[in-house]
Amino acid sequence: MTNVAEDRVYKGSANPAENEWVPFEWTEPALGRSDAQGEIALFRPEGTSGNLSAGFWRYHAGAPGANTDGSGTVVWSSPLGDESAVVLEGSAAITVTSTGMQYEVGPGSIIYEPKGLEQRWEIKGPYFKKAWFIWDSDKPTGTKSDDLIIANVNDNPAEWTPYDFTEPLEGDLTKGELVILRPEGSNGTLLSGLWRSGKGIAGSEADGTLVTPYTGTLGDETILLLEGEVHVRNDETGEEFDFRAGDLIALPSGVHVTWTSKGPFVKKFWVITKDELPS
Repeated sequence: MTNVAEDRVYKGSANPAENEWVPFEWTEPALGRSDAQGEIALFRPEGTSGNLSAGFWRYHAGAPGANTDGSGTVVWSSPLGDESAVVLEGSAAITVTSTGMQYEVGPGSIIYEPKGLEQRWEIKGPYFKKAWFIWDSDKPTGTKSDDLIIANVNDNPAEWTPYDFTEPLEGDLTKGELVILRPEGSNGTLLSGLWRSGKGIAGSEADGTLVTPYTGTLGDETILLLEGEVHVRNDETGEEFDFRAGDLIALPSGVHVTWTSKGPFVKKFWVITKDELPS
């Protein structure tokens, strides 16, 4: 999966080719050594600011660190930055070392992990897969957390609100509905949550179609498309992309695109990042 140029929209397949999976190796402070656990397929190696990366991680028999039945134990303190993740397949039990808090996660679980928070993951075989988004910058917010935030892509909170925003060219717009699940992180600007469009939802046509001009003024946006189909045109290069549920999407900040949600319904998990503190 190639680098994301600053003016490039990029698509990541829900099912990376076998040759795109490599062992996941990192230096783990909680262990005091380097470790290798599972495999990653890197989708977004960088953004327009800060340290942004995203992709898929999987664990199975034959992967580094895994038992012969695909289960295993992973100690992880998210040393590379704040992580946002969505479980796609399999299940795991997560224990926060400092508090003993325990969480069971499975398909559809959203997991927000603060940078430096030590956890113990008990992966249940035979297979586990997640989409992950890691963000870091050199501008600390002062926010500290000793716990995970756990949600689900199927949650239907009362906090769904119309998405009102201002585009530099088009002015004030209302397009779809969103809920913010993670309003801040350890560094820079980090926002994350769910967004949806469709029949009866703000800004959508009668058939559920929604057309949105968008330049990502809040920061780089990295997306896991959860439901529906989307067409994106990069209005600066003329490139056009079609996305289906399960795909990853990279939208660089400042690049004007036209996002078309196809009816009757579209839903996405989104992460917005920028190497500036929130205003």
